[in-house]
Amino acid sequence: MKTERAKEILLQLLKIPSPSGQEDRIMLHIMEFLHKLDYDVHIESDGEMIDLVVNPDAELFYEVHVDTIPIRAEPFVRGNIIYGTGASDIKGGAAAILLMMESLKKEGKDLNVGVVFVSDEELGGRGSALFMERYRPKMAVVLEPTDLEVHTAHAGNIEAYFEVDGKEAHGACPESGVNAIEETYKMLNELKNLDPFKQKGKYFDPHIGIQELLCENPVYLIPALCKGRLEARLLPDQEVEDVLDLMDPILDEYTLKYEYTEIWDGYELEPDEEIVQLAKVAMKKVGLDEFGGMRSWTDAINFMYNGTRTIVFGPGNLDISHTKYERIDVRDVVTASEFLKVLNDVYAEGIEKVEKELS
Repeated sequence: MKTERAKEILLQLLKIPSPSGQEDRIMLHIMEFLHKLDYDVHIESDGEMIDLVVNPDAELFYEVHVDTIPIRAEPFVRGNIIYGTGASDIKGGAAAILLMMESLKKEGKDLNVGVVFVSDEELGGRGSALFMERYRPKMAVVLEPTDLEVHTAHAGNIEAYFEVDGKEAHGACPESGVNAIEETYKMLNELKNLDPFKQKGKYFDPHIGIQELLCENPVYLIPALCKGRLEARLLPDQEVEDVLDLMDPILDEYTLKYEYTEIWDGYELEPDEEIVQLAKVAMKKVGLDEFGGMRSWTDAINFMYNGTRTIVFGPGNLDISHTKYERIDVRDVVTASEFLKVLNDVYAEGIEKVEKELS
């Protein structure tokens, strides 16, 4: 029964397109869903962003974004697997929260945590930033595709746009020109050979690579200009400023110009922190036992930068998110919902009882 209900809730969400900047319809759907359950929903907006908040005074919040990348695959169902853009990232997580809130009402239980549905995570993270301007919860669970692992660590991130300049020459005369494509890959190799990107991590390794590259060659030329975007993933304990000090001389040497568009330190929570202890008890009660680290930027960074101790958790698989093959097992949505519901109860019982259970 829960699997079928989770499937129904998720399909309703997937059938409402909500690429970043177009979240109005899905926010209205979620608000109507919650109003039918008699939840009091607060609308937070700055004229552009919309967030929906339930239990605004709670010290522990569940957060999930409802925007997706532009639609690449329409939703369809094959058994317990639901396909479509946003299924894994992260409408499966939104469905888990809605299923939990519906289950609590049916069972006559209280919602002890706060819940916020935010906009714009995929584009700029402005929805979570808006929420954190107005609310400062003590702890949070940010829903993202983690394969049901509880992520207590989070990667740092560097993103930069760049232009590499070469010299035009006829394509048959490479010795007379400077090939901007080859210069770009020389730059990349030097970046990859920096010490920070040779280290090994507990949950993932650091990485730097080019994710976009456009090189002009209109009439059989040695290409003279490449424009691109590089992305660096850092270990939680690597200081982003230290890495930038090593990258800058290489970028200065090879590029016509470059601009850092994202610079974030990562983090790792200590095992004895309250949110980690609460999560451990909830995990034990529902049969989960895997911890991990989030390797992509998420709203958890905005929460942590503002003092909210945050874990990342959710159904879905990060590897296939944003791809044409994005999908999710609806049974994982149910498991995620059960974890969130148990954590809601554990949080209400208090940290002293939790510590006794763990001792």
